[in-house]
Amino acid sequence: MTWIKIADLSAANQAWTEAFDRQNRLYPEEYDRQIPGLPPFEEGIVAAHSLIPKAMEHAFSTLGSLLSPDLPLTRKQHELIATAVSEANCTRYCSAVHREFLRHVSGANDKTADAQSAQLAPSHAADSTATTTEAEQTMIAYALQVTKDAAAIKPSWHDRLRSVGFDDTGILQITMIAAWFNYVNRVADALGVGRDA
Repeated sequence: MTWIKIADLSAANQAWTEAFDRQNRLYPEEYDRQIPGLPPFEEGIVAAHSLIPKAMEHAFSTLGSLLSPDLPLTRKQHELIATAVSEANCTRYCSAVHREFLRHVSGANDKTADAQSAQLAPSHAADSTATTTEAEQTMIAYALQVTKDAAAIKPSWHDRLRSVGFDDTGILQITMIAAWFNYVNRVADALGVGRDA
């Protein structure tokens, strides 16, 4: 549920329907799943953007483009970033959704997924090797730095990412996914998505 009204999301709202269909085609199939315990789609983060369909389309098409299998990052890496950033921002809705997507794309059981999620807390991101690779740990630490203070990032961060196998396209993709989740976390929290009033 959002704390602002949302647009009519029925097929009668052609602008909304067309914008949603265009951006939705860019997303992985698991993004169509309802996550237990969270608001249904018609009350979630996409619906929160519905009063401005063009902005909704562009905002969510950006993420859809960043999740393309033609780019360097894997689905697991996408969801590691999304979960780490959302948990660092204490955004309940996005944390729960992307923890579930991480569980799905990792093929993890509940215990393994919970361990992965625990590693993503800012205080643990760089010191656990149980279920993430060195490259993933470095990626997560960088995404958390983007979240905490992007102006403190120096070229040495990019050198670290290159040293574990990310090329410059991968570095841009990591940066943009982390920045996008910082945006959507703030929108979700400010509009009450998944929060109790």
